[in-house]
Amino acid sequence: MRIVERSVTGNFRKNNEDTTAIILNGTNQQLLLVADGMGGHQHGEVASEFVRDKLVEAWKNTNLLRVNEAEKFMKNLIIQVNRELYDFSTTDDKYKGMGTTIVLAAFIEDTIIVLNIGDSRAYVLTARDVQQVTKDHSFVELLIDSGEITREDALKHPHRNVVTKAMGTNRLIQPDVFRLRNKQYHYLLLASDGLTDTLSKSEIHQEMFNSKPLEERAEALVNTALDNGSTDNVSIVIADLKASE
Repeated sequence: MRIVERSVTGNFRKNNEDTTAIILNGTNQQLLLVADGMGGHQHGEVASEFVRDKLVEAWKNTNLLRVNEAEKFMKNLIIQVNRELYDFSTTDDKYKGMGTTIVLAAFIEDTIIVLNIGDSRAYVLTARDVQQVTKDHSFVELLIDSGEITREDALKHPHRNVVTKAMGTNRLIQPDVFRLRNKQYHYLLLASDGLTDTLSKSEIHQEMFNSKPLEERAEALVNTALDNGSTDNVSIVIADLKASE
């Protein structure tokens, strides 16, 4: 497996509130994550980095997790770190209201365990298709579910960036959890909404399946999002599941 990550401020923001990480535990099991911070007074990056650092520290201290054990560990860890972030945000008024989305993926044996809170997404790709694994916790997703708007309408909705769940905004929170069979897919993509708000599935597939090195394909995804008018930070982590290290 080969993994690359990219995170850019973009053309409209003054600072990058996104963060990414590629982490190995004591027995070289991989954990990947993308977090997209939010909150006034430029403290979104405080929230995303707080969560990233806590997850990095905890994952590095684990060893040889089995699938059921890893899923339970990750879920409980997200709940715990969310509580710590919420408590931290109440220590100073300048941090009030800050939070972060999170999407993370762990590779355990032949299984990929994915967890998410918010609208940062996980996709898996084959030569034929792009499948969105996660479901956004967002206002427009609720409108789609109720039949009030279409998914195409959501791309231009004025409140498309309003999330209904984020780490740090409530003391108690539950992540969504998904399991995938590693060998069924060619790529795993984690992305903040700076990418997914401006790139369609077909554009993602087109950029991912060409003959360029993986690093150049990652750059192409980010640059296409910016060229398409992304007004947000853009962050991705890509795992080539078929490549050797």
